[in-house]
Formats: sequence, C-alpha cells, structure tokens
Amino acid sequence: MTVHAQHHWQQRFAADRQRLERRRAQGLDQAREAASLWRQRWPSITRIWCFGSVLASGFREHSDLDLLIEGLPPEGWLEAVALAERPGPLSVDLKRAEDLPPDLLARLLRHSQEL
Repeated sequence: MTVHAQHHWQQRFAADRQRLERRRAQGLDQAREAASLWRQRWPSITRIWCFGSVLASGFREHSDLDLLIEGLPPEGWLEAVALAERPGPLSVDLKRAEDLPPDLLARLLRHSQEL
C-alpha cells in the first residue's frame, strides 16, 4: 500500500470513528430526553436506566438504544417507545423492570446508567 493510500484510509477510519461517537452521544441525549418526556407523561415512573452498547465500546452504526423503566403502566409501553424514538436517531428497545426475571434485571442493572 502506498503512503498516500495509507493516509487516505487512516483519515477515513478516523472520520468513521468520529461519526460513530457523535451518533452514540446523540443516543445518550435521546435517552435523557425520553426520560424527561416519560416522567412528565407518567408520574408513576420511579426509575429509568440506559444500558447496552450505547454505554460501551460495542456501539455500532446500527445499534439501538436499550432502556429499562420501572413504574410504567403496561398499557403505556407502546406510547413510551414512540415518545422515546421521536427525539433521536436511534430505535428504542424498552424493557419494563416489572416484566423481567430477577436475575436478568440484576444483570442489566449492574451494567446500566440511571437517567
């Protein structure tokens, strides 16, 4: 590979990393905005967490936004997903804490960030 080609690819990889980091940051902003919207809509919500690849080095171009919520009425789940997807670029995978087995909930909480 020529020096010119090597330089080209180094620049391209750096630009890709920057674009991915911007998307990850937008996802975290989206999570915070969703948490705010949810708390306004459902006062019963007690806690909200973000988990998954958006918090780690595993984030990729097609990663989604993994969110965990406590206190959301079951009938509000679909509306909550729609509200969470409105402000940002990422699709949302929303889990209700009340629906999860205790061992899975504990594992998610160990690797989460409360919003």
